[in-house]
Amino acid sequence: MRETGFLAPPPPAAEVVFGEAILWAGDIVAEPTPIRMSTVLGSCVSVCLYDSGRRLGGMNHFLVPRGGKSAIHGDWATAELIERMCALGSTKRSLLGKVFGGGSPLRLENEEYAVGRANVAMAREVLAAHGIPVVAERVEHNGGLRLFFESWTGTVWLRVHDKKGTP
Repeated sequence: MRETGFLAPPPPAAEVVFGEAILWAGDIVAEPTPIRMSTVLGSCVSVCLYDSGRRLGGMNHFLVPRGGKSAIHGDWATAELIERMCALGSTKRSLLGKVFGGGSPLRLENEEYAVGRANVAMAREVLAAHGIPVVAERVEHNGGLRLFFESWTGTVWLRVHDKKGTP
């Protein structure tokens, strides 16, 4: 994981042709072609999965830990991302997980009930249940987080914003 002060990551090597996707809450992207994915997180969480053998990656962006069968719910969105990666030929044993977000952009009186913390716990729980190790994370920060993920390398770039929204 690289943490930089740059707004965007450097361009990829010239020989890589890639698409781009911006993920919003409730989105899941896992494609067989190279994609640079990006999102902005506060209390939401994104799980990035990478299969180095196949050079495939996927990412989700969820809003709440559980509660239904849609991609805004962390338990469903993370299980669905795993399923989509396996449909592309990955195995659970070949996947590596990275977890980002779950912050508290607004300071709450009682932080133990913050949704961000519950989102992070759900992501870790689902990955562990599927035997997928978490190899990198940046979670439970005090502001926003801008994330870029390259599906073909597994590389993540981050830009952390404080409570005032400045880098």
